[in-house]
Amino acid sequence: MSEIIDFIVKFIRIDIFVGFGFYSIIYFLLLLNLKYKTLSIEFDKSAVQLIIFGGIVWFVLWLIGTLIFYLELDGIEKSEYYEQLTGKYSYGTWIQPIFWLILTQLYRINFIKRFLFFRLAISLLFVLTFERFVIIVTSLHRDYLPSNWTLKTDLELSTEYWILGLLAKVLIFIATVSIFHFGRKKIKTLYNNT
Repeated sequence: MSEIIDFIVKFIRIDIFVGFGFYSIIYFLLLLNLKYKTLSIEFDKSAVQLIIFGGIVWFVLWLIGTLIFYLELDGIEKSEYYEQLTGKYSYGTWIQPIFWLILTQLYRINFIKRFLFFRLAISLLFVLTFERFVIIVTSLHRDYLPSNWTLKTDLELSTEYWILGLLAKVLIFIATVSIFHFGRKKIKTLYNNT
C-alpha cells in the first residue's frame, strides 16, 4: 500500500508539476500562432485546474503515506520518526510539502496563471527542492576550489536524453490533462442530459 501511495506522490510531483512548467512554455509559444485560441485557452484552464487539484491530492497522499510509514515502524524507529515529525527540528520535514501545497494553490490567482514568468518560476521551485538547494550551496562553499567544480559522474547523460526526458514529461502531462479535460466534459454532458 505504501509503495502505491509513494508512486502516485512521485508521479504527481515529478511528472505532473514539472511537466506543467514545460507545457507552459509550449502553450505560450503555440498561443501566438494558433488558430484555435479558444480551444487552447479552455484546455489550459483544465491544466491549471488539474495542478490546483493535484496539489491538494498530492498533499493528502503525502500525509497518508507518512502516517502509513509511521505505523509500519517498530520500537525505537517509531519513536525517532515521531520525534522527527514533532520535535525541535520538525519544520525540516513539514516545510517542503506545505511549500509545494501553497505553490500549487497560487495558480488560483489570475495574474499568476496568465503570465509565463510566474508559471515557470513556480514550476522551477518544484524542481529545486530545499534538499537540492542545500546540496548546491554546500558544494559551492568557500572551502571548495574552483578546480573541483566539475559535475562529472560515472553516468554521462547527453543532451538528447535530457530533451527526450523533458518531452516525455510534457507528453505525460498533456495526456493526463486530456483525460481530465475530456472526462470532465463527458461527465458534464451526461449530468446535463439526465
